[in-house]
Amino acid sequence: MKQYFVGVDLGSANVVMVVGSREEGEELINIEGISVQQSKKSIKQGHICTTLKSAVQNLGSVIQSAKEELEQELGIKIEQGYFGQGDVNTRCVIVEDMIPVKNKRTGVIGNDDLNIIRHLIGQIPTESCAEGVWEFSPLCYFVNGTKQTLDPTGLQGSWLKARYQLTIGLNNQQNYLKGLHHKLGMEIQNIFVTPTITYPLLVSEKEAEQGVVIVDLGAEVTDVTIVRDNRVQYFRSLPLGADLIDADLKSILPAQSNVTKIKHLYGKAMSSEVADNEVIKDGAKDIIHRNIATVIEARLMDIAEIVSKVVAESGFEQFIPHGYVLTGGSSSIAMIDALFERELNRPCRKADKLYGIGNKPQDCEITPGQHAAVAVMLQAAKFSSSYVRELDVVESKTETEQDVEPVIPKPKVVVPKVTTPVVATEEKSAEDDVTPKVTQQDNTPVEPTPADGVKRGKSSGMFGKVARFFSRTLGDDNKDK
Repeated sequence: MKQYFVGVDLGSANVVMVVGSREEGEELINIEGISVQQSKKSIKQGHICTTLKSAVQNLGSVIQSAKEELEQELGIKIEQGYFGQGDVNTRCVIVEDMIPVKNKRTGVIGNDDLNIIRHLIGQIPTESCAEGVWEFSPLCYFVNGTKQTLDPTGLQGSWLKARYQLTIGLNNQQNYLKGLHHKLGMEIQNIFVTPTITYPLLVSEKEAEQGVVIVDLGAEVTDVTIVRDNRVQYFRSLPLGADLIDADLKSILPAQSNVTKIKHLYGKAMSSEVADNEVIKDGAKDIIHRNIATVIEARLMDIAEIVSKVVAESGFEQFIPHGYVLTGGSSSIAMIDALFERELNRPCRKADKLYGIGNKPQDCEITPGQHAAVAVMLQAAKFSSSYVRELDVVESKTETEQDVEPVIPKPKVVVPKVTTPVVATEEKSAEDDVTPKVTQQDNTPVEPTPADGVKRGKSSGMFGKVARFFSRTLGDDNKDK
């Protein structure tokens, strides 16, 4: 049986919905369909504009449009899904806490100790009452303050210290999304912070184990995620992205130019690779190609510098032997990987190879701007069984079938087969004051259900009283006779 999974990424430029499927017994997920809808009126720097009624209504309509498009295209009914969001207001916090080992006699660390310290860390207060802990996961443990391990269960010691990574964000964001299910007609099963879940799709197991940095270049947000020991060690969302490049290009291009189209068709991240006399046509206007590359290069150099500072502040600068992996819509700019490699002095590549997915439709190309939604869909496959329901296919009638008047068959009485021998039972007379019982096929007695408004027992009402009066009167007369 085929299982379906739905992932939705709420980006600053677009809402992307992805439907994947997996046959029973298989591991890889096949991409069935992708829908992209613009969301700029509803999301600003990854943050849902919940204070504007028009923005709230628009976001629901955008998600609904993506849902209906995929339902019609694939012939399915989408009932549930996972959502992902990259908000500049979310941040990563590393916290530590220490407890004495519960079993003082043996000093062996057990699950009770892990549950206690997990509960304590989950109760850590945030800086603002408007914030809450969205996600938290252990990074490592220390036994007696010195021995570091990823799993302390079974080790001996007096004290257990844990280091956890917490994701903190605004509560109203998740509350608003969860309230959208009435409008969408689908259940929002869970909401992820996209920087924390994209790495299984974008990097190999070796890269995730030894250390790598994922840079997601979005429209208004750039996410920097550090992965090591097969888990996210640190992430940060920066309030800058491709919109800054577009704004710079508008200053040198004609007013009627399609900036985004020119950026992706002719943009290059290294101006030195463009000839001085090379000219591109934009309608009736001639534009010097190198000017476009110079603007793009300058802005990307600024972004690379900020990314470098974030990695240095995280403390993992010396633990990323595999360098940087670029994803997001702006990562499609030509030679952007070469520029980052030059500026960061580390290996850098585009996320061209995707892990965990199999086939995809020939007309369904997965672009870098859709990677986050695919990653959310993979999380749906990891934690769920199925999130869409296939619709029954109604075949069209042939001309011969349409001309013939349909024959309505007479109803048939189907007698169930009795697999156990039938035992004759003695019929009870009407005089016996015993309530009859109906027997099911499995010979289990079932109390009969009286009609609505009818109660068992003596007759009631005026006729009942008259009948009982004559009964007593005639009875007394018969006794005298």
